[in-house]
Amino acid sequence: MASSRGPARGSSRPAATRPSSRPRPGSSPRKGPRTSSATSGSGRRQPPPHLWRLGALIVLIGFLGLFLTPTLRGYLDQRAAISKAEQQIAAEQEDITAIEKELARWENDSFVEQQARERLRFVKPGEVAFTVLDDTGEELTEPLPGMTPVTNDVHAHRPWYGQVWESVVTANEGLPETDAPERP
Repeated sequence: MASSRGPARGSSRPAATRPSSRPRPGSSPRKGPRTSSATSGSGRRQPPPHLWRLGALIVLIGFLGLFLTPTLRGYLDQRAAISKAEQQIAAEQEDITAIEKELARWENDSFVEQQARERLRFVKPGEVAFTVLDDTGEELTEPLPGMTPVTNDVHAHRPWYGQVWESVVTANEGLPETDAPERP
């Protein structure tokens, strides 16, 4: 059995020699045309492997950029929307704080009394209210801009519905005209 496999370890038989692909010392290399796979065919050299890796890396980065750009854009848009919403919330909180302060002022009875006296011309029982008139007998208060003042002749000798109608007509005529062209 051992003879069919070849020499065993420790055997005294010499091993069969195989031709070596390495050049032996002292022998000259073969001269003549080389027939390698790199020079056969079209005669072009193949690029080095590091250029293949670089090209694959560039293609990979391109695909990543192509797929990640919409995701990144969506993320940045959402962050901008969140920032805008936070700013709106802060502005609304400031408005709420101002309204709460105004509400607290209206809870004070002396402030309510002051506003009733100024705005509505209310007086306490026993007090006398005065309205200051100028030389012509007209009220001293000036009309608001864009409002036609109502004179005494409107109030004289008319029933109440006539006075109401006259105030509607006067209010309609008293609007100032604008120079801006109307939009179609």
